[in-house]
Amino acid sequence: MMIIARPGEESLINSAKWVLVYGRRKTGKTFLCTKFKEHDEYFFVKRDRSIIELKSMTEMVYSTFREILIRSISSGRSVAVDEFHRLGPDFQELLHLLEQKGKLTLISSTLHLSRELISPSSPLLGKFGEANIRIIDLQDVLNELKSKISNKKELVETAIILREPLMINFYDNGHLNFILPGIKLTVPALIGEIFTEEDRKLSALYEGIIRATAVGKWSSSQMSSYLFSRGLLKKDDPSYLQQYLVNLINFGILAKVNVWNKKRVVYRHVSPITRIYYHADEKYSIADRDVSQKESNRYVEEIFPHIVEDSIQEMFAKKYGLSLFVHHDPNNEVDGIFTKFKRPTLALEVKWKKKISMADIRRAENSLGRIPAPRKVLFVPDRKGLHSEDLEIMDISDMI
Repeated sequence: MMIIARPGEESLINSAKWVLVYGRRKTGKTFLCTKFKEHDEYFFVKRDRSIIELKSMTEMVYSTFREILIRSISSGRSVAVDEFHRLGPDFQELLHLLEQKGKLTLISSTLHLSRELISPSSPLLGKFGEANIRIIDLQDVLNELKSKISNKKELVETAIILREPLMINFYDNGHLNFILPGIKLTVPALIGEIFTEEDRKLSALYEGIIRATAVGKWSSSQMSSYLFSRGLLKKDDPSYLQQYLVNLINFGILAKVNVWNKKRVVYRHVSPITRIYYHADEKYSIADRDVSQKESNRYVEEIFPHIVEDSIQEMFAKKYGLSLFVHHDPNNEVDGIFTKFKRPTLALEVKWKKKISMADIRRAENSLGRIPAPRKVLFVPDRKGLHSEDLEIMDISDMI
């Protein structure tokens, strides 16, 4: 299986002697902690609260585990506890009493509980470093694939899909065998263990927000109206959604982006896979029926240019250290405006299709020309043979 180096995350999990590693399911937490961090003992907590020490494959009850943990930490050994939240309040009390010796790594996919452990009111505050593991950074995937895929358009599209770690299983010998129906059971399960039991009672509303965002309801007011029409809200009131949106951002499912020249924000999916799935299911009900590969490809092609736009915007912001604003103006098509110290420094238009015409370039020149930014960039699948006196025309070779 292909291994994608993730230097940022590797640094995070090794940033402190005691570290809390958390994130949505299937983001690579266990893989990172077993491959890139040394442990003398690695414990995995099963759903029935029994515990397995993975190096020796020894199964034990909680009381035995507790004795081993106390002894190992006191003697300065390195210990990991995966899915620690299943041990309950007793384990949290033990952590509070333990002297901070040795190295301790706690791993969990229940983000609500994980963040409680490092909240200002937690008795454990200050004991743990924090490593929030999200999907793979696009630059890291591109670094791995750039020697394997020569076609620039295919390189970008494959890299975006492989940001979701579970999709690495679909990659074989330079080819991505992405089948939308093949993930229709997997995707809903990705967020299945995020919420505590108390939050599960509200899971329909969380899923409603996720679905609304996937079909272009990007503001809280649009979401509120959409959910109210579906009977998921008793009142069409965006303020009721604010804490849910904050939670979904903290859980790594949604991201928040500011809108240029407006005092509002929009929300979008972090994972391209969850966006593809929920968009297709909300519009075409793929979860409840068999879908052919041809039909599946059509649904992916419909949404994918928008996913590329979002991914390239994010990449530009990280590469140049700028703040991203999306530009919502029906009379002037610009994808992103990037600022430094609140001043626009770069305006971006992404054109993602097989062939870029001179008419496309002229339209981009006209749109970007209205933005008061010194750099104006048109990003395309392949810039070979394309020219403009007014714009920088870039492709992925300029970014990696």
